[in-house]
Amino acid sequence: MSIGGQAEYARREALPKDRAECREYARTLEHSGRMRDACLISRDYTVTYSSNGGGVEVRSKAEPRQTVEVVGRDLKACNDESGMGYVGRLQFRRCMDPRGYVVTSRD
Repeated sequence: MSIGGQAEYARREALPKDRAECREYARTLEHSGRMRDACLISRDYTVTYSSNGGGVEVRSKAEPRQTVEVVGRDLKACNDESGMGYVGRLQFRRCMDPRGYVVTSRD
């Protein structure tokens, strides 16, 4: 197996554990869904996030990775600034990009 293949295999193996840890981390927090997503994004996963404009995929491109608290604040701030539907997804993406994220629409 190539080095890249080994890394991808290790990542797939870690995903259930990371999901469980992030779910537990966010369980008692206000806005636990957003904070669970923020936790996974901070661990370098692509997450399907439900913004005001609809479903988008969010991944961090910042190096070093932002902390879960920073990711959570960014998600909230950009969601609060975005509208509904297609325009809202564009607004969300434009807000998240300079903060260090890649956002793609799911449609």
